Amino acid sequence: MNLTDCYLEEDLFPKIFTNYEERDYGILFYNTENKDSFDSNHAVIYKDKIQNLQQVLSDIAEFYKAKGSRPIIYQSMLDDNWFDEIKDELSAAGYKSWIEDQEYMLLTGKNTIVPNPEIQVCKVEKWDATIENVFLEAEEPWEIKVAQKTLECPTAWMFAACLNGKPVGLLYGHISEKACRVDYLIVSKKHRKMGAGRALFYTYVEWCKKMGIENVYIWPDGETPKKIYQEGGYSVVEIRKAGRAVME
Repeated sequence: MNLTDCYLEEDLFPKIFTNYEERDYGILFYNTENKDSFDSNHAVIYKDKIQNLQQVLSDIAEFYKAKGSRPIIYQSMLDDNWFDEIKDELSAAGYKSWIEDQEYMLLTGKNTIVPNPEIQVCKVEKWDATIENVFLEAEEPWEIKVAQKTLECPTAWMFAACLNGKPVGLLYGHISEKACRVDYLIVSKKHRKMGAGRALFYTYVEWCKKMGIENVYIWPDGETPKKIYQEGGYSVVEIRKAGRAVME
């Protein structure tokens, strides 16, 4: 698999669930009704498309301030570690910047997960209140609108883990022309350490095999999902230096 396709997908995936405006230097994602979602409200900028960096930073600040949002900027994943190179320029423009390791995982081994038989996993076809409740119990309400909008996308998918008929965990993502991306794994705080995450990922891996979906990648948001993904046969194949900047 060409990892460049993964990097492009990381830059552009918010298009399926939020509003956006394109610029010569990048793309501005926004949703004034869900300001707590960073995925829904940030700019992505490209190193090789910028002529005047300070003008770009000013333009981004004006755009988000006009919408009542805090200006947030992500470097393109194509530009590995770029924000470390321009940290002084970002600081001069009023942005606090930092670098995060972003691990990319691909399927390289066998799915060794043994699901908890008490957890039933089904594919979600339609949004309802029981799905929304998972986010509330996980104390991540800002993800509700993101997940709901994602599910409306024809190429999106979502699996729910149920205990006694009640959804307690979700795994969802989407398929683009380039790759299949796992967007999020979430489990209710009341039902963690019961195997819901493992049951979800086991089902997802087997579903991909059945559907013949090959260009699949994920990046783990924490050690717990990373361990689950490794048990599902995935391993880290590359680590990129992702730049982030927030106006102070």
